[in-house]
Parts: sequence; C-alpha cells; structure tokens
Amino acid sequence: MKPIFAKSPSLGLRLFFAITLSIICILTDGRTTAMIQVRNWLETAVSGLYYFANTPRSVLDGVSNNFIDNNKLQLENQALKDQLREKNADLLLLDQLKVENQRLRLLLSSPLRQDEYKKVAEVLAAEMDNYRQQVVINQGRNDGAFVGQPIIDERGVVGQVISVGEKSSRVLLISDVTHAVPVQVLRNDVRAIANGTGHNDELLLDNLPRTVDIAKGDVLVTSGLGGRFPEGYPVAVVESVSNDGKTHFARVVARPLASLDRLRYLLLLWPTSEEVRKAQSISPQDVRDAVEERRQSLNPLERLKNGMKKTPIKEDSREEAQDDDLGENPASLPEQEEDGINHSTEEGAE
Repeated sequence: MKPIFAKSPSLGLRLFFAITLSIICILTDGRTTAMIQVRNWLETAVSGLYYFANTPRSVLDGVSNNFIDNNKLQLENQALKDQLREKNADLLLLDQLKVENQRLRLLLSSPLRQDEYKKVAEVLAAEMDNYRQQVVINQGRNDGAFVGQPIIDERGVVGQVISVGEKSSRVLLISDVTHAVPVQVLRNDVRAIANGTGHNDELLLDNLPRTVDIAKGDVLVTSGLGGRFPEGYPVAVVESVSNDGKTHFARVVARPLASLDRLRYLLLLWPTSEEVRKAQSISPQDVRDAVEERRQSLNPLERLKNGMKKTPIKEDSREEAQDDDLGENPASLPEQEEDGINHSTEEGAE
C-alpha cells in the first residue's frame, strides 16, 4: 500500500546541502563576477516591492509636509504683511520729514543777508478770525525774542512779536486789522502802507492818489521805513487796483505772499548793527532778484514731487552763534522796553 505522505529528506541532509551551497556561492562570488549579475537581477526583481512598501510612508510624509509648509507659508505671509505695513508707515513718515526738511531749508534761506542772526520757531497755536490774526510761537524771552521783532517765513513777511513770555511769544500777523507795514513797489519803488483787513488773504493799501503807478501783479516789499522791518523782504502781490473816480484816492488790494492760514515754521530776525548793515548792504537789483526767486518758488511739497533742484543752504548752528562776539549777537543784548510800543509801525501811525 502506498503511503499518503511522501517521505522527505531528513533535516540534517537538507542542512548539509544548504551549507554546501552557501560555501559554493561564497567561493564563486569571491573568485568570479557571475554572482554580481545575479544580484543585479534579483535587486531589479524586488525593487518594485521596495517602492510599494515605502509608498504609505511617502504619502504620509507628503501630506504632513504640505500641512507644515502651508502653515509656515501663512505665518511668513502674515509676517511679510506686517513688515509691509510698517514700511509703508515709515515711508509716509519719510515723506513728511522730507517736506519738513524742505520747509526748513527754504526758511533758513529766506534772509537777504545770510550772515544775519536768525532763529527758527514753531507755531504752537493760532487765532485766525476777522478781528484777531495772531499766532503763538515756541521762542520767548529766554531765547532772545523781544517785542517788535520781525517774523518771516520762506515766502515773505509774516508779522511782528507783540508780547513775550519766558518760553513763548505772541506774533501779530500782517493781516490783522491793527497791523500796518511800510512797503514799496518792487518795480518802481512807489511807497505805501499795507494795512491788514482781518482776512489772511488780503491786504489794503489806502490813501494813494488816483494817479499812482501801481498795477495788478506788482510785488510789494518792505521799504525799511520806521526801522521795524528790514528792507527788501517780500510782503504781497497786488491783486486789484480800483479807481472809480468817486473819491480822490485809489483802492489797492494785495494778497500776502506768506501762507498765513497754514503757518508752521517761522524765522525770527534780529537787527544788525549799523557797521554790519553797511558792510552787508546789497544793491536794489540783488533785492529784486531775491524777491523774484522767492515769488516763483513753489511750496515744499510741490518741489518735492517735481524733483526740482534744491537750493543750497548755509545753515548757522546755534553753537556757532554762541561763539560769536556778544556785541554782534542781538539775542544777547539787554531786553528792549515794551512800554509805548504800538503794534503798527511808525509809518502806519502817520
């Protein structure tokens, strides 16, 4: 009878054959290159299994990396947006600083005599109504300010100091109804008195004969009469000349060159001694050229936008002014008497 299960070789025999085959393969692999090709075939055959076994881990790693990269990109995007907002704010501040710097440069270049002692002041408060045209500045008695001191900006005459505190002063604008300034026409030196009307865009020239040689567009500059305002600083431009024949006088309306409704930085001037004034005297043609240049100059923001060439300025630092002789520094002189000083000029009183 044939047995159901065939009798297999014993385990010892199979172990012997396996060891023998292994020794043969080792010797063959060490002495020949035949096994190298066999290994390559085997690796090629099982490489698909490697990729298949590694697929789940690759998929999981890719999904995880996508989530991580997405969160990282969102965080980086938010950080870049925050930086962009900060940079935009810095750019806005930079534009403002450029405009202020241009205003200060124009302001420091305003005096006709560059060696004239001057100091920059900032407007702290303003009262602009029909009956009161005044501003308060941050320069007072401690800074050398005095009653009657002329005030200008980068375009022209602004007014004069009427009261002085320890750290601040009050300035009466040329548009105030109580203010008058002696002026002359730049074209032909015709003298007149420019009176304030209570409006920051209008000055009035009264008591002029009907035959006076003044036309629309004429530039009015300070005449220097009365000794309050230095000669040659621009004041206004003639807007209209009325001569209807009903009166013996012409009515001349002028527009101030200074931007009285948006003052921010002003310049305080100190009178120079007679010797210095004579040494620094300039010709009328130089005055006309300087006034015409200021009249044609644009405001700082437009100059900044148009990229116009900036005027070089020689800035006098406060330390250099303090090193000068006390006799030439008007701010170090004794304080002037305030009693009996009228807000208008002597010529205006006449």
